[in-house]
Amino acid sequence: MMKSNMKVLFYPVSIILFSLCVISFSFTASFAQHNKTSSSVASDKPPSDFDPKYEKVKSRVSYVPGIKVIRGETHLIVPEHESFCPAGSVFKYNNGDIHVFDRRSGDGGKTWQQTEHILENSTYQYPEPDGEVIMFRSQNAGGGSSNAGRPEFSLQKTEQEGVFEVDFFRSNDNGLTRTKEPAKVFLPEVLNNLTGVLCRKIVRLQDGSLLVSMYSRNGKSKKMEEQQFRSIVLRSEDRGKTWHYFSTIAFDGKEDVRGEGFDETSLLMLDDGRIYSFVRSGASYQASLGSSNNNDWGNKMPFSYGKQTPIYLSISSDGGKTWSIADPITTHGVWPDAIQLENGIIAVSYGRPGNWLMFNDNKSESWGPIIPFYNDLYPPDCGNYVSMEEVAPNVLLVVYSRTNPNDHRQSELVGTYFQVKREVVE
Repeated sequence: MMKSNMKVLFYPVSIILFSLCVISFSFTASFAQHNKTSSSVASDKPPSDFDPKYEKVKSRVSYVPGIKVIRGETHLIVPEHESFCPAGSVFKYNNGDIHVFDRRSGDGGKTWQQTEHILENSTYQYPEPDGEVIMFRSQNAGGGSSNAGRPEFSLQKTEQEGVFEVDFFRSNDNGLTRTKEPAKVFLPEVLNNLTGVLCRKIVRLQDGSLLVSMYSRNGKSKKMEEQQFRSIVLRSEDRGKTWHYFSTIAFDGKEDVRGEGFDETSLLMLDDGRIYSFVRSGASYQASLGSSNNNDWGNKMPFSYGKQTPIYLSISSDGGKTWSIADPITTHGVWPDAIQLENGIIAVSYGRPGNWLMFNDNKSESWGPIIPFYNDLYPPDCGNYVSMEEVAPNVLLVVYSRTNPNDHRQSELVGTYFQVKREVVE
């Protein structure tokens, strides 16, 4: 087992809260159109064609030696709709179209047309000339508009011990239409009695096989370490038709129990063959009335439930067979997303409280700049689920929700563009 020693700069809570208070946000007005959303920023260029004027505004620029990040325009993409625990989602297809939840843009984000299907957060597309799009279905079995676009993919038991089914789709027209093809998941006996869900992105290894993360736990066990989530990896060698247990990324031991264990995991395949896994371990809303104890959802906790726990990083150098000891790289956070930009820089998004970005130059062990770019409702709305995509060379579109302050089940989805530059250090 190798040991990762990534370093991250931690700041006092007072400084973080002050930063959240003084950030200037670019708000856009809500649109009444149901089927089409247009840019509210007057410009002849698409927002993905990053405007250099923003680099001249000091408050929009974050910098550490070697990396400069510029915050650009913020656009409304999906008007307000029912969505409890709203999750941002974004994907760029091989043909250049950008998909966010139930909207699609073919002009770099200037206009957005409503689509028949919502974007699944697991979506993967094979490189051309293949081009097939595959995805798990993220809507919970219970249905309802508030469940659409959730980040988890539920398993259904079959009559065969250790064999599960999960909704799976394929597309051969860049995601415009889909064909349903349920996939089978095979788990070893030791995991049969655990409850869990698949989560986040499908990634493809250099040998053509696919990986996806899953987190599970035994909520009925009297042993605390078994009640905690563990993060595991499933592998498919037949383009997603069947998935088998492959490895365990991280789990809690008897003497090392954290907030929730290890759950929401984002896998990132680097261009050098290494795989990074970014893993949530908790995310209570401290000092907020109505916080819930995750081990007893009926117990309303006045003020601090548990404590904030970090996002962890574990690394595999052998195609996901083994993983390094998971090391903390943030002070807090949920639902991490990660991407390696064209210039090699690694970007990570996470949320709760607030929405955050942080960066690594893929050469050192330090993370920075660390950017708190949006602070939503507090006490909680069960949100701060953020996704991002590189929509132009070294330009990120970061998608997140803005919740109606008068109705926490109503949210709109917006996207903020960030340009990420690699700077020469003298």
